[in-house]
Amino acid sequence: MKTIIKKAALAAAIISAPLAASATDLVGGGASLPALAYIGDGFTTTNPESRLSTDAGLFAGFDPTFTPYQQVGVTPDSIFAVFQDANPSHTASYCQTGSGTGKRVLVGVSGFSADGDCRDYSASPVGFSAPAGQSRPDFIGSDAPLTADNVDDFVNGPNTTGDGIFQMPALGALIALPVNLIGSSRPDLSNQQVCEIFSGTSQTWNDVDSSLPTQPIHVIVRQDTSGTVFAFTQYLAATCNGNFGLASNFFKTSESFTAAISPANPSSLYANYSEESGNAGVVSGVGANSWSIGFANLANVLDASQDYADVNSTDPATVTSVNYDTDDLLDNTVLGDVDEVTGLPHTQAVSDIPVSNPSTPDGCVNVIDPAAQLDQGYPIAAVTNLLGYTANNADPQALRALVREVVSGSGSLPTGYVRLGTANAMDQLAGTCIN
Repeated sequence: MKTIIKKAALAAAIISAPLAASATDLVGGGASLPALAYIGDGFTTTNPESRLSTDAGLFAGFDPTFTPYQQVGVTPDSIFAVFQDANPSHTASYCQTGSGTGKRVLVGVSGFSADGDCRDYSASPVGFSAPAGQSRPDFIGSDAPLTADNVDDFVNGPNTTGDGIFQMPALGALIALPVNLIGSSRPDLSNQQVCEIFSGTSQTWNDVDSSLPTQPIHVIVRQDTSGTVFAFTQYLAATCNGNFGLASNFFKTSESFTAAISPANPSSLYANYSEESGNAGVVSGVGANSWSIGFANLANVLDASQDYADVNSTDPATVTSVNYDTDDLLDNTVLGDVDEVTGLPHTQAVSDIPVSNPSTPDGCVNVIDPAAQLDQGYPIAAVTNLLGYTANNADPQALRALVREVVSGSGSLPTGYVRLGTANAMDQLAGTCIN
């Protein structure tokens, strides 16, 4: 009885916390890839790791045993902390849901709402833990750019009817291949070796490199729909398809790894196979499983002090820039269907979408040309984007300030993130596209 009373008292105390939030608290979430840059590494100190980082008195929710989910504050010196320091009456919260769930919250897909529980990495999120009654988020992060189907969903969704959508490339990020090779030095993998590992052509590490033992390769991938998966499968489609004995459409660019190799069954494709949620989950999974390899944001790999592979004799931690500039910026453009032959996405003008929303101001939907992501010295790079509504924002001035801090701020970034050559263009568009 005493335990029940204590938990009830704790619930009452925590549930009242969101009442402290106000219109000056910006609530967002989505992609896990930019989290270390946006809100710092505080979430890595809890067990299980926190999805929600907030200084606004929000609450991640209760698990089925009525125990509060883990949550943390925003780490000092992170991008959001710099924004809060410069704007003392404002906060910015972030819930790591993965890009796919972030988009669902933005649209208002049934079962997903900004005020749904963010939870932690022990359970799937259904929202960003906004104050009760706030169905619309202030912004989301997504490493998978908008598609024509997304626009259709957004226009017809309950959160976006009558409002336009903005999408702004925010930061570049490098995707590393974390490995757990007992007693072996860091491998230097060629494109061919990466393709053979993730296609299942190589079943043991000795197949990859004769100097390594005959240990089955344990492939660990993302369970959730993810922009990191999108960027990595785009690399696989561009690099592997039609090469090294693989079919021309073996890989398809997708936010879902299972869909990327459809109709293959991953559990039968690899000697050993498992799935984890979020970039940090993949890194933890590799650390816990000998002779494993995965793919994850480099910053998460470094934060966990996990070994990783060089690719094409390049250590991603030595890369300080990516070659994206305004020439690679496609405005009024989304991604179309994935080519059935090449596995790569087409681009499509927003104006060519029958349901395109006329209330979106010109130039507010931007994407880095997917082909540019494949033309880097280190071959596996991603772009994370900020998305939100172009009208009826609760505090457009604060949102503009946050977006500008992300895309063009002067603060230092963790290794693995880089600012884009499109930063000034996005800074200027923030004044036009956020109202």
